[in-house]
Amino acid sequence: MEKEAGKTKYYIAVGVAGLIIGLTVGWFLSKEGVKTTDIHWKFGENELSINMEQDLADAQTLLNKIFSEDFSRQGTLEWLKLNQNLYNPTDPEIVPKISSLKYDDLVSKELRNLSLSREGPWAYQLDTVRIGIPPAELQPRKGYANVCENGKYFTQKLRVLSLDLVQSVEVSATGRYECPKKLKYPDIQLNAEDAARLLGTVNFSKYEQGMALILSPR
Repeated sequence: MEKEAGKTKYYIAVGVAGLIIGLTVGWFLSKEGVKTTDIHWKFGENELSINMEQDLADAQTLLNKIFSEDFSRQGTLEWLKLNQNLYNPTDPEIVPKISSLKYDDLVSKELRNLSLSREGPWAYQLDTVRIGIPPAELQPRKGYANVCENGKYFTQKLRVLSLDLVQSVEVSATGRYECPKKLKYPDIQLNAEDAARLLGTVNFSKYEQGMALILSPR
């Protein structure tokens, strides 16, 4: 599968290179007054037609034409990546490039600022969760929580909020319990005092809904 994807990327890049060469030749011919025809870029069942008079009016018009179709857009981006080392920010292959940056590079500094301010990929993510109170002998201490041992909250510092986001408690999810598949369990178990502060009551039979926010992602 990876080999096929690699071949596809290669052929797309070659196709774009051919398009660029054709456009260059066509541009020079048009400047010399030689009659030219449209350039047709074919890839599989797809075809992009470049009108030598209209689409070469200026650089912006040409680029708009190339990026007007998904296949030519993807092909051009692939060519830019392979030949000019220019990456789309949503391309996963940009990650190794970022990891090779030096600490004092300007981009490194800006990425650290995003992380500290919890913006972009580091933005806080609120989850809707089921909150329960276990029997007294199994309750975590105040400021702590029990969570599924195989879930994403285990060992995390959490802020648990009411659905209206008015009340909240911060807890360390150090307690754990098994959560077999096909059975419903609360996502978070709180101490009765923390639950009362958060929800205004401890009189619920199974669980109540709230919101959870991971404060210290692994």
